[in-house]
Amino acid sequence: MACGPCMGAAGDEPDGGKLQPIAKRSCTDILCCFLFIVFWVGMLLIAAYSILFGNVFRIIYGYDSFGNICSMENEPIEGVELSGMDMTNKSRVFFMDIRDPVRSMEICVSQCPDEMLNTNEEVKDFATETGSRLCRYDIDTSEYPTADQGLDGPCPEVVYESKNIINRCVPVQLEEFVREFIDNVIEALNSAELISKALADVYMARWAILAMCVIALVLAFLMVFLIHIVAQIVVWLIYIISVVGSIAGTVALWITWKMKKDMFEQLPELEQLDAASRNVQAFLIYSILATVFTVILCLVILVMRKRIAFTVELYHQAGKALSAMPLLLIQPVWTFLILAVFFIYVAAVFVFISATGHPTVMNDTGYVTYDPPSPVRHFWWYHAVGFIWTAEFILACHQFVIAASVADWYFTREKKKYSSPILKAIGRLTSYHLGSMVFGAFIILLVKIPRAILLYIQYKLKDSANEVAKCVLKCLSCCLYCLEKFLKYINENAYIIIAIEGGGFCNSARKALIILLSNSLRVAAINCVGDFVLFLGKLTVVALTAVSGLLIMGFQDDPRLIFYAIPVGIGSIFAYIFASCFLSVYEMAVDTLLLCFCEDTRINDGSAEKPYFMDKSLMEFVSKSSKKMNKKKKKSDKEDETDADPAAVRLHESPEKSSPTGDGPRDEVDAPLDPAKEAKEA
Repeated sequence: MACGPCMGAAGDEPDGGKLQPIAKRSCTDILCCFLFIVFWVGMLLIAAYSILFGNVFRIIYGYDSFGNICSMENEPIEGVELSGMDMTNKSRVFFMDIRDPVRSMEICVSQCPDEMLNTNEEVKDFATETGSRLCRYDIDTSEYPTADQGLDGPCPEVVYESKNIINRCVPVQLEEFVREFIDNVIEALNSAELISKALADVYMARWAILAMCVIALVLAFLMVFLIHIVAQIVVWLIYIISVVGSIAGTVALWITWKMKKDMFEQLPELEQLDAASRNVQAFLIYSILATVFTVILCLVILVMRKRIAFTVELYHQAGKALSAMPLLLIQPVWTFLILAVFFIYVAAVFVFISATGHPTVMNDTGYVTYDPPSPVRHFWWYHAVGFIWTAEFILACHQFVIAASVADWYFTREKKKYSSPILKAIGRLTSYHLGSMVFGAFIILLVKIPRAILLYIQYKLKDSANEVAKCVLKCLSCCLYCLEKFLKYINENAYIIIAIEGGGFCNSARKALIILLSNSLRVAAINCVGDFVLFLGKLTVVALTAVSGLLIMGFQDDPRLIFYAIPVGIGSIFAYIFASCFLSVYEMAVDTLLLCFCEDTRINDGSAEKPYFMDKSLMEFVSKSSKKMNKKKKKSDKEDETDADPAAVRLHESPEKSSPTGDGPRDEVDAPLDPAKEAKEA
């Protein structure tokens, strides 16, 4: 977790084909990195304390009211008479009165009662037959018939038929109640036991579901490399469907309004009801609104068409980048595994924290309980904050590795010779920018904590009659949710700028926000069209996986299968998850390429001294767009000059301008375009 050496990495010099700011990298946000390390030292100390002083077996096996842990030999507790007993052969916790488990006496028994016992005689017979004594330890079986019964023992007032659930004797009635509830739900859904048959079908088609998952994995992998082709098709579909659909809908509304109006006017005056009149007026309003919407839509498409074309070109470049770095696609898998291991660690620490505490005798009952010391009770909150902070830090590192790999690929001239981009990105992260990732994760933490508090308050007030308070809490939660989404979007782009320039988090976030605002139309096109293209990609993977599943199960022709839809649906859910993981990398790559393009055109001008880093196809796209804009501009200037002075026509027709010998001045239209001007105008 150290910030690493504050020196330039090998191969980051400007003449090595990299963007110049990369050569000036140094450790960023060192203070945040240091505070995060200190925080984690605290988490490790808590974990060590909990493991050393926490007895997890007390949670697993349970303990009786005298401090004895079941299934273990115990040390005597001072002042507690029945403590320090050997419970090796007694592994179940039994409650004297399960109807009040909080105040009831608990003892360790060797076997839970497997039948209903109503009297002490029956309890004695059960102890004689099974060796499981259900009365207090100091009561001999011969004394059972005359012993008292009740919440505090020494014998139970009534014994229910029980089963062992997590080493606790739980009455069967409770299990039957749950089973009855489930049966009622199933009966309400389908009297033919639909759920049971569906689960049976899932078991029968388990290999088909596994095959569908493998097919989905392959399709999602292929979709990443084909998505740029899909993007080009989708753009034309968007043009055609949106324009034709809106025009057709508007025309249909006007025709309907005309028909309704003619029908209304043909009616006798006495039969012209107010409802019919309002119906005609409603269609007129709908038609006007549809017309306004259609005009606005056509204007937006007209204005955004070049930005949409630029989005398609970025998707094409993202496909090239991921083709050069296919291992980048498994980055979500590593991130998921790291998060899973971290979650298991945090869950284990929480269990050990709950297992801490020294035996304490309760004044009102005399029973032993294990309450954690006062400072330990706050360990939960400390560790919960650390869990959220670290999880966001891991996700930030995931985003940075993808952004740094794509940015490094973009700013490398000899892309075919470029190697080990992921390892270089990880090295750059661990050497310089862990502090910035910590800073970004901390900002998200500052929003998540108030959200969690508000959700807790909402839960406590769910039965409250104060509707105003509920409404205010929901509004605050909604605002914090929107703020969190906005900050995550800014953080993601800040990580991209850090990967490109190597600056601190705040400065990079400011630059990212400025770039996004100055390229708002491009960003809107990428977010709207791009997200729709990615959704279609996910939908395609799910559809092909579902069709494959149907073909597989149809080929098997298993007569035991009843509902094909259940296995196909489960396979489709996994297909959507796989597609989302792979295409999230694609989405991050597109966002990175947009900021790389903006930085490339800002720093370089396309001259021999400062050539662009962009790919040839992207440069050709920019050049073509610039030429079209320049021709339109020159044509407009020529028309303005002609309108202002007729002599300008003769000037354009002079021999010097059109001399085929080339001795006179060349026509401006044929003059070479300025590359820097091309990129900026595009």
